[in-house]
Amino acid sequence: MSRNRFGVAAAVMLAMLATSAVTVAAPKKEKEVAAAPGEIAQKDRDRGMAEAPALAKAAGLACNITEARFTVTDTKSKTNYYEVACDQGFGYIVGQDPAKPVAQLFPCFDAEKKVKQGDKDVDSPLKCRLAGNANLQAQLAPYLTKAGKSCTPTGYRYIGASPTKTYIEVACGPGTGFVVETTSPANLSGEVKANSCISFDAADTRACQLTDRAAQLAVVDALVVSSGKTCAIKDKRYVLSTTTGSSWFEVSCQAGDGYMLEQAPDGKNGKTVACADADFVGGGCTMTDARAAKTEQNGLYTRLAGKVGFTCDVAQYGIFNVPGKEIVELKCNDRPEGAVIEFKGAASGIVYPCAIAEAQGYRCSFTKKDAGYAQLTKDIKSLRDTSTCQVRESRPMDKASDTAVYLEANCADGNGSYVIGYTRGSTKPVEVLSCAQAKAFGPCKLAGN
Repeated sequence: MSRNRFGVAAAVMLAMLATSAVTVAAPKKEKEVAAAPGEIAQKDRDRGMAEAPALAKAAGLACNITEARFTVTDTKSKTNYYEVACDQGFGYIVGQDPAKPVAQLFPCFDAEKKVKQGDKDVDSPLKCRLAGNANLQAQLAPYLTKAGKSCTPTGYRYIGASPTKTYIEVACGPGTGFVVETTSPANLSGEVKANSCISFDAADTRACQLTDRAAQLAVVDALVVSSGKTCAIKDKRYVLSTTTGSSWFEVSCQAGDGYMLEQAPDGKNGKTVACADADFVGGGCTMTDARAAKTEQNGLYTRLAGKVGFTCDVAQYGIFNVPGKEIVELKCNDRPEGAVIEFKGAASGIVYPCAIAEAQGYRCSFTKKDAGYAQLTKDIKSLRDTSTCQVRESRPMDKASDTAVYLEANCADGNGSYVIGYTRGSTKPVEVLSCAQAKAFGPCKLAGN
């Protein structure tokens, strides 16, 4: 996007209008009553409503025009200019050059810019004056609402537009601001985004000017407080924004630890992730020694796993994002099989071998599940004591019941598969079925079936 595409075009026109001969209307008729200073002549309103709506609609403005007025004619280009106000969305200036088939549109925000008159900056002759355009700041509120932002605008700045997008900066109080991105021409029924000012690099043509970087980062202090973490802030930085409207920040603490903090679309604290577990956010922490933090966490999970009966010198761990639960996959230095553990307290939890964990909805990524096939073989034998099946492959079934989950286990002797049912949230086998008996949970799909 070139900076201020419409803004530059408008500025050129405004400067031209400020220095060239401009006729406001046709010569007065003898009986015509002149408008009082500052008021809009009725004849200009009448002409505006007669001519502007069709021109604006043909140019792509999709709104119901509630007011219009003829503004000026540039005697050099013969271009007629009109102002229109809409029932929703932004007000616009419509410029109809007789040499061009379609009128040009640019928002009243752009027409607010001053123009040079000698050595003075004066209002543009195109500045919007209709009652419906008297409060441009208020026109931004429904766009912010649609974008899911809680903001009472305290200031705004028209940035510019491309052929398809309009950009306006909005300040929302100390340190908070957004760049509203919507269609061009603006249309409240179209897509609307409000990107946090912090997400724009200073070199970006859309970078905010109404709030500075330091003020934008002040939100991190509030996020730390609401996170419940004890952290005397040493440093902080913006990391990234998501397509869902969240923003992520990194904070390092004087004590040496650090966190990734999510600011939810409503401005409140979302997730708080220790740097040791934050690799998934923009590549992880850069202001905290995440490697040391991971080593410390490995030791912690080694101790916690031992307390729930799973001896493991933890080499690597991964946390499943399950609200209200601590569910962790562990890879061990001292044993080939990994596990998923759902910790339920300081010394209790459920240990899922990777093969069973997959049926429960937790797929291991550090170790292969075949190390747990011995457990599946044992579980089949416990319920079918005549079975000679040695499990060589497994997969979760397509469906489950309200109380149990099911996995297909293929046998090494080539005699097909069994379907094992496990109580939800448990490693306890409750039934072993043939593929024919388990049709309610989907077909068996492993080789040989």
